[in-house]
Amino acid sequence: MATPAAPSIRSIDPRGAPRAMAFAMRGLEKRFDVVAANLANAETAGHKRLLARSDLFTQELARATASDEKGRDRSVVRDFSQGDLVDTDDPMDVSIDGPGFFAVESNGQTQFARTLHLHADPDGTLVDDHGGRVLGEGGPLRLSGPITQLEVEGDGTVKGDGSDVGRLRLVNFVEPQRLDDAPGGYWRADERLEVTGAQGAEVRQRQRERSNVDALDELVNLITIQRQYEAAQRAMATESDLRRRLNDGLR
Repeated sequence: MATPAAPSIRSIDPRGAPRAMAFAMRGLEKRFDVVAANLANAETAGHKRLLARSDLFTQELARATASDEKGRDRSVVRDFSQGDLVDTDDPMDVSIDGPGFFAVESNGQTQFARTLHLHADPDGTLVDDHGGRVLGEGGPLRLSGPITQLEVEGDGTVKGDGSDVGRLRLVNFVEPQRLDDAPGGYWRADERLEVTGAQGAEVRQRQRERSNVDALDELVNLITIQRQYEAAQRAMATESDLRRRLNDGLR
């Protein structure tokens, strides 16, 4: 039986390795941007950590080699897990313990937040730090006049000097990953996103929710990504040098 002929060196596609490296490096750049954004918001109240859907470096290379389209899949998702609740002793601070969001009217749109610092504007309407009107179940919440004590119960009921003001509107979403970021630490939902009740959520007065970003973990991730990126650069330089030598040898 004849021995099968070895594949010709000239038949090897020289573009495969550089393309694989390029896709891997692109994925690492996306992960770097995500980690940098997390570090920038590590002290932002209510911020939720971003996660890049990318694999380990070696898996990136295999995926990019197999399919360009898969190699370009660098979607980013958000980790909506609970952040630590920190006591502030300020009755105007409110946060949510559990899944859900406060509803705020800002720039003519309903937007959503995880933690609020309340104020009363001149007509008594409750607003947050960014001027957004805090929504209750029947619209913006408004105080009837000056008060000396504000109470917020676990179900979101707001009382001023013992009199009911209304109940904070609490909502959740079937697919919270489809929420869009909005200025001021808000999230925005399009009309197709299904709204549900915030089952299991409790409002906590005198508390602020911290970001769920662990700055130390993100710094470790940043160092790891930088090292992987440098390894990809070295591998690309080595492949380029080998290809140049191969071309010189075939002349």
